[in-house]
Amino acid sequence: MKEFDRLVKIIKLLRSPKGCPWDRAQKIHNYKKFLLEEAYELIDEINQDRPEAVKEELGDLFIILVVLAQMFDEKRKFNLAQVLNGVSEKLILRHPHVFAQEKLKTDKEVLAYWIKHKAKHKKRRTIKERLPRMAPALLLADIFFKEHASINKGKKQDNPRLLQKIKKGMASLSKCRDKENVLSEIVFDITNFASANHIDLENALRKKVIKEADKAAY
Repeated sequence: MKEFDRLVKIIKLLRSPKGCPWDRAQKIHNYKKFLLEEAYELIDEINQDRPEAVKEELGDLFIILVVLAQMFDEKRKFNLAQVLNGVSEKLILRHPHVFAQEKLKTDKEVLAYWIKHKAKHKKRRTIKERLPRMAPALLLADIFFKEHASINKGKKQDNPRLLQKIKKGMASLSKCRDKENVLSEIVFDITNFASANHIDLENALRKKVIKEADKAAY
């Protein structure tokens, strides 16, 4: 696509000796912060259903991804073509029901296959190796529960038992000494309940905080 090629050429120029002093001075680690900022800004615009703003934020995210690929290319680690070829091969391998003869009929079957294949390909022994440890805690817990549910397919979550456990934890909170540990257990169980009932708790809590913040005048 010529538009994508144009972006790549612009970024290569900015990083070159004839380019921009600020762009040349940036290091890979600087872009970790930029990546998080832009990702959250994109999520914010998606939540507010503003297509024009979403388009702009997608562009900003593309800039960061291409710059990072360019930086690794400069270090002779890999290049952008290898990134794109790698992700294309990954998509083909993980969609055998589209590109091969595997029969996966539902979205749940596809997700289960994806998780199993990814774990096997990356030679993971435990779910811990799957978790992006710098992710927000609620999102991290949701990923854990989805992976765990996939491993234990067919075993339904016992919602009444889980709710009872949450209530018991809340009742003990005022009397216990280790409130941090008890609170973390309660939040863990709440996140488990949310995941089992297909509730995006990370996003739901974000919306709630913003809604309440809008009411809180200084």
